[in-house]
Amino acid sequence: MSNVIGLNEFAGLANSALTCWLCQKPASTRAIFCHHCGTVQPVRDIDHFARLGIERRIDLDVEHMDHQYAALSRTLDPQRFLIRGMGERTNASKQLEALKDAYETLRDPLRRGRYWLSLHHEHDAAQAEMQPMITELRAELSTAAEPVACDRVAQKAGQALEDGIMGLMQALRGQEWEKASSTLVHLDWLESILGDVRTKRSDMAQASR
Repeated sequence: MSNVIGLNEFAGLANSALTCWLCQKPASTRAIFCHHCGTVQPVRDIDHFARLGIERRIDLDVEHMDHQYAALSRTLDPQRFLIRGMGERTNASKQLEALKDAYETLRDPLRRGRYWLSLHHEHDAAQAEMQPMITELRAELSTAAEPVACDRVAQKAGQALEDGIMGLMQALRGQEWEKASSTLVHLDWLESILGDVRTKRSDMAQASR
């Protein structure tokens, strides 16, 4: 049996608060297509898990999500709507864009962790304290005069980023929201350092020409 949710199943139970823009019959919040007339519906405000039709959990089945995304993307292929009206073509395009955003967010562990935290806790980056490691890496990068020195900073920051993502996931599984929030800020700083390394390496390459 296929794990891919069919279009009618994906529509779910009708939500009396919503109606199809074309036939005006009840429509589900999660519906991509109207259960009654089959037209593409406007993008609704639902979470990424519901949009992809997968279980809402931090440790998701990536392979299943890949299949879901591929199947739903095919149903929204722009070529399928070339002879449809402008309204339906616009809805299909926006549905595909929202689907891609949901997929790319959940496919990346760090982005998924950030999104999961946003669903459960109000994240306040201003309250997090900068860890000594960040200060040390910034100082090391500021004095780096050769590409190899920049690469050493990138290696340290990259390893810390991998370790931090594992810590973030553990905190989220344990619903340790404050710890997850502070870890996320630390990861943001590490990503910033990696970005600075790339910029400095690029500047060095241009200066050597």
